[in-house]
Amino acid sequence: MDKIIESAVRESIKKISPYVPGKPIEELQRDSGIEASKIIKLASNENPLEISPKVKDAIIRYIDNISRYPEGSGYYLKNKLSEYLDVAPEKIILGSGSSEIISMAMETFLNPGEEVLFPAPSFLIYKILAHKTDAKIVEIPLNDDFSYDLNRFYSKITDNTKIIILCNPNNPSGTIIYKEQLEEFFKKLPENIIVICDEAYIEYVEDKNFGHSFPYIEEKNILIARTFSKIYGLAGLRMGYGIAKKGIIDFMERIRPPFNTTGIGQEAAIAALEDTEYRTKSYENNINGKKYLYSELKNLGIYCIPTETNFILCKFQNNASNIAKELEKRGIIVRYMKTPKLEKEYIRITIGTEKENLILIENLKEILNH
Repeated sequence: MDKIIESAVRESIKKISPYVPGKPIEELQRDSGIEASKIIKLASNENPLEISPKVKDAIIRYIDNISRYPEGSGYYLKNKLSEYLDVAPEKIILGSGSSEIISMAMETFLNPGEEVLFPAPSFLIYKILAHKTDAKIVEIPLNDDFSYDLNRFYSKITDNTKIIILCNPNNPSGTIIYKEQLEEFFKKLPENIIVICDEAYIEYVEDKNFGHSFPYIEEKNILIARTFSKIYGLAGLRMGYGIAKKGIIDFMERIRPPFNTTGIGQEAAIAALEDTEYRTKSYENNINGKKYLYSELKNLGIYCIPTETNFILCKFQNNASNIAKELEKRGIIVRYMKTPKLEKEYIRITIGTEKENLILIENLKEILNH
């Protein structure tokens, strides 16, 4: 490593381990020689269905405009979201996926050394973004069954706490915060703390007792981060949005990079919001796939963490890494979990199409019965 460059890097950046996404289909194709059409990717919690026809049409219509910068504020998409959410446009901010929404919030409000609390295990990007802002990281363990205990968060609040992140539903466990838990937590929460509610998977939730943070955005300092990458099927276009009271959004807008979302992404997102039939189809595919995988995985002796998302965290018998590698050899990409508490035993599996789920189970049967 170049010593001069290393000495120039901020100390907090040296603490970061780069985020490693699920292996792309193209990479496995290069490494293994398996045809791309025969590879099944169940590693990155993407929507397995083909894109919405309305989205496809919107992208085609926009093609001739890609030589121009997009409308920077996302005026039309904000207004569409305003109508969809029944919230004023000035309470919405757009970002390159929900990750950029969270990043902008942390850059806006965190001073070096201030504390940010978030669950563990959870989305790895939180730790990266906290180091990026030179914040003090406080990880709050989930219960042994991966459920939330918000009293643990409350007990760790100090005078130095600035931001609390609640991933709800949580990635990679698929577990949720319940309505009564959230209500009680917000009652006790000091007014100077900002809560970021990462709700990337909210559209997949079935449980009627899910703790929605939306009703609290005016009375508390809450930022809700959501994405078009999951149920809307736009992962490749990197579109996300945040919802908060106007004061929070106004300050975040000061640091939002110019043209941080593409014109083609904005148009696709508008079309995605309009295509309720596609969302319903995606939701139903997920419910049916979940039921099938629960049953088949249980029959194979694999324990599944009950999920409210489009993925299932599965517990194997200390050989998770080998199973993930064997599946990869067969053209099936899953997510072996290397994080503390999960390594050795856990694999996260995205719920695929009916055909993909069937192929996954057939191959797991062969591997486990070998």
